[in-house]
Amino acid sequence: MSDNFSAKETLAIYGECATTITFVRNGFLTEEKTFPTMQDAIDHVKAFDATPLGVVLHIRVHGRNIPFDRDSVAKLMREL
Repeated sequence: MSDNFSAKETLAIYGECATTITFVRNGFLTEEKTFPTMQDAIDHVKAFDATPLGVVLHIRVHGRNIPFDRDSVAKLMREL
């Protein structure tokens, strides 16, 4: 994660974009779910009782997927 990463700025830019989250439940089991907005995706992850081993967030914009790493997802969850 860049030191300059801003959760609020990211939400302002990509907040209305469809967002897919890939959850890693254990070393072998993954689950993928797509949400209409970035905030919906973040809210879903925050609602988990048990935190998955890993979370990868992908924003779909201009025909491309923009991945966010674990540190960036953690910062989004803390600040949004």
